[in-house]
Amino acid sequence: MSTWGNLYERPDPAIWDQPIVRSALAERDMVTVYRALKRHGVSQRRIALLTGQAQPEVSAIARGRQVMTYDVLARIADGLGIPRGFMGLAYIPTSENPTHQDPSQREAVSPVPDRREFMGLLAKIAMGATLTSADLALLSSPAVATPTPSRVGHTEVDQLRELTRVLWTQEQKLGGGAVRDAVIAQLGWARGLLKATHTDDVDHQLRATLSDLLALAGWASHSVGLPGPALRYTGQALAVAREANDHLRAALALNQIGRVYVQDRHYTEAHNAFTLAALSADHSTSGEARALILASHARAYAESGNVARAIDTLTRAEDALTYSGGAPLPQPRTYTHTLLTGETGLVYTILATHEPAYATKAIDTLTEATSQPHTTRTKRLTFLLADLATAHLAGGDAETGVAIGHRVADMATHIRSNRLAEHLASLRVAAQLHSPNSPAAALIHHIPT
Repeated sequence: MSTWGNLYERPDPAIWDQPIVRSALAERDMVTVYRALKRHGVSQRRIALLTGQAQPEVSAIARGRQVMTYDVLARIADGLGIPRGFMGLAYIPTSENPTHQDPSQREAVSPVPDRREFMGLLAKIAMGATLTSADLALLSSPAVATPTPSRVGHTEVDQLRELTRVLWTQEQKLGGGAVRDAVIAQLGWARGLLKATHTDDVDHQLRATLSDLLALAGWASHSVGLPGPALRYTGQALAVAREANDHLRAALALNQIGRVYVQDRHYTEAHNAFTLAALSADHSTSGEARALILASHARAYAESGNVARAIDTLTRAEDALTYSGGAPLPQPRTYTHTLLTGETGLVYTILATHEPAYATKAIDTLTEATSQPHTTRTKRLTFLLADLATAHLAGGDAETGVAIGHRVADMATHIRSNRLAEHLASLRVAAQLHSPNSPAAALIHHIPT
């Protein structure tokens, strides 16, 4: 039986009925389940796309790391189409925000468990007995909405803004896979606040913060390789920004949409999105936003082989940042000369694939970028170092490339991002160009798959 086909198509349900797999599901043994899927032709990339996990996380599970978190187990079951009952999981609403559904449509909340039955179960757990599916069902707790206040003021807005800032910071450090579920869950609460009584000023601030949160949901989705949700969430961020007449956030959303299209090599749509983003940035008078969008557009030109336009657009990005003014980007998003230098290095790395003469420029620029502090942007630094190692290996400097490559491999284990997997794949290919007896061979085995 083979399950090759559309990457977004769930595996053949008959797999779950096989005795070994059914037993593994009952024990929540995802290691055995993932290995069984591999035998049926289901790739780790496909599992990652369906479950919302980062590919390195899927690889770690397949190598023996057990999954203990209930939420992750539930996401795996829903993503792969495994009946929840096979894993002893509760059947709960599966909409985007089950905690903020209309009360008439929400699954009835389970009452407080029977005291005698519950204490008996606790004793069983304390004595180390094996739990049955019925035991696990008793412990499961359907999602219950946290009541939103009847009136919302600046205090609630400040709390939501700070939480959004923290989640963005974590995404920059650990990747979208580390925060996506938390962000999507928070969207229900944020939308609930809009339904409460509030002033016009609070309404404007709420919508601005909601736009930031939706943009993060989109970027996190992009990070784990889900372009559909990435575009939809970011489109919602754009719509909310326009409702608030916030040109800056509209520009950021459009730039993000362009980045998603570049990743999928849909360059016409990417160019159109960047053009619209630039118009919104002009209305916002933000030099940071203009520089960010121009740098993103330069990458699109580089990817599509337009060398002259790529270099010209990078120059314009530098000018925009040098003479920046207007409102700053919403925290913790910033666009500094350090970030532009890194983006310039990535663009030259792409250009070097079309014209090798740019390889030296790519190495010099990436070296400069990675030598500067990236305290809160660990993920970004890992991307840059991966490309720098690749450039050294491709250019023949195996010693430097291998040394940087091992550093990248260590950093990658802490980052949940499918986009990083693509950079690591390029690094692996560059390492394979060298002799099997060279130090590059050890790097190949060190790079997460």
